[in-house]
Amino acid sequence: MTKKTLVHNFTAIDFETANHKRTSACQIGIVVVRNSKIVKTYSSYIKPSPNQFHPFFTGIHKIDAKTVRKAPSFKELWTDISEYFTDSEMLVAHNARFDMSVLRACCEKYKIQYELPTHFCTCQASRKKLPHLANHKLSTVCTHYGIELNHHEALSDANASALIALKLLRKCSLKGTIKTVL
Repeated sequence: MTKKTLVHNFTAIDFETANHKRTSACQIGIVVVRNSKIVKTYSSYIKPSPNQFHPFFTGIHKIDAKTVRKAPSFKELWTDISEYFTDSEMLVAHNARFDMSVLRACCEKYKIQYELPTHFCTCQASRKKLPHLANHKLSTVCTHYGIELNHHEALSDANASALIALKLLRKCSLKGTIKTVL
């Protein structure tokens, strides 16, 4: 991977889950960035597995069993979304450890063969590059950069992660190193 590819081409993702199980993805947001421009977005509700909504989670994202009643399972959805993952050299997310674990768990559950590519965590990177912020929650970093956010709506969160990544990666590439944020 060249530095230019790493900086300008990636797929940002965000999952919302129905409960504490990583396989309980109930919404996905995907934002594809090519040459520093958002070129494609995708969002879908997902029928979670197990299909049980914990009130705490529903209180955060407002998604419930009625919302996902006609939604596809992750396995059914994979046909539509696999290209976003297999065509990407890098995945981006805010708190990437969580989103990568949801993706990995859903793929394992449905026996989908997929090897996670390099990922970039905008939360970790903002801790390194924006240490003066009170915290590094997605909403805080968005406020710092003036990025609109409908928090806990997967496409909005993925879009915010993409825009933050572009700002952080651009800032680092101007200083001559990307490795400092990875």
